[in-house]
Amino acid sequence: MKKNQLFILIGLAILLGAVGILFKVSRSAGWSSVKIDRRVLPDLPINKISKMKMQAANTSVTLEKKNQVWGVAERNNYPADFQKIRDLTKTLWELKAVQEMEVGPSQFPRLKVVAPGQGENSGTEIQLLDDQDKALGSLTIGKSIAQGEGAGYGGRFIFNPAIKDRVYLVSERFTNIDPLTVGLWLDQAFIQPDALKEIDQSAWANNPGWKISRKNDTAPWSLEGAAPDEKLDSAFESSVGIFSPSFQDVLSGSTPPTQTGFQDPFQIKLKTFNGFDYSIVLGKESPEKARYFQVKVSANFPVTRAPEPNETPEEKQKKDKEFDQKIANLKERLEKEKRFEQWIYLVPAYSVESILKRRDEIIAKPTPVKSPTPAK
Repeated sequence: MKKNQLFILIGLAILLGAVGILFKVSRSAGWSSVKIDRRVLPDLPINKISKMKMQAANTSVTLEKKNQVWGVAERNNYPADFQKIRDLTKTLWELKAVQEMEVGPSQFPRLKVVAPGQGENSGTEIQLLDDQDKALGSLTIGKSIAQGEGAGYGGRFIFNPAIKDRVYLVSERFTNIDPLTVGLWLDQAFIQPDALKEIDQSAWANNPGWKISRKNDTAPWSLEGAAPDEKLDSAFESSVGIFSPSFQDVLSGSTPPTQTGFQDPFQIKLKTFNGFDYSIVLGKESPEKARYFQVKVSANFPVTRAPEPNETPEEKQKKDKEFDQKIANLKERLEKEKRFEQWIYLVPAYSVESILKRRDEIIAKPTPVKSPTPAK
């Protein structure tokens, strides 16, 4: 073979090798660009969801959107926590499997993805529907596993009834539905009686009641009708000025007084420096250590602002505008808080403890005088 022919053959071999490498790289790049959709509900039309039904072994929660407002059906459509609804729908739409398993129905109890009501090892079912009650998607949330357990992933087992004989392991924990409770999905916005000016506790049982007031929101409290030697307990004073109740659950306003204890309630009236009046009735304590609570809200706002001495026209215009905006905000708040009047709430007993104290409990105890030690 001539030397030139040898060089040609070597060149062709190198060229073919380079083409082969390029082909292999291009194939590899092509495969790597293919994205596998591992979402559990890939076709979920998230914007069409108008109802969510969640069912566990002993609890159900139905969230439904009516007139663009989400409510909790089990509580007569009490406003629902929209942030939690939005977070859950987003989670379901983005939910991806970290592992897929071909599993038959006989193994479902072990993974706790049996539908509620069909066995002891059932999961929590979530059904998503549109405004015509048409099913958009459904999942059963099953057993929770810790990281390192089983396949090495941490998360929950999930079953999509639309895909038979297949169970997914996802990294999402679903803490909002485990355990499933109605109270967790209620909108927690509530009255805000800030800047308290006066607290008036009506007499009840063998307690004469009491009334305290202060000149401004930093001044000390004064007890009406206090004897010369009576002084408010300092711990009571520091706690009673901050009253920000929360609630665990709600009941219809027509709930019988025999259930709530409202036939013989504790009555408290609050006045604030910004013009709000709260008339509160508190019933008996529930087994869950909560008090039945109902409130009426009213307000008396100034119509005009009293000008300050030597105000310039520019200052007056600015301060009048600020005053008008403040009153508008207070009126908007009043409208929101008056909506709470139609319900009865279960508030944690500790959150109303200070305003329920007896008169003798809010008076400072005299410091005991030590007897002199006898001389030996």
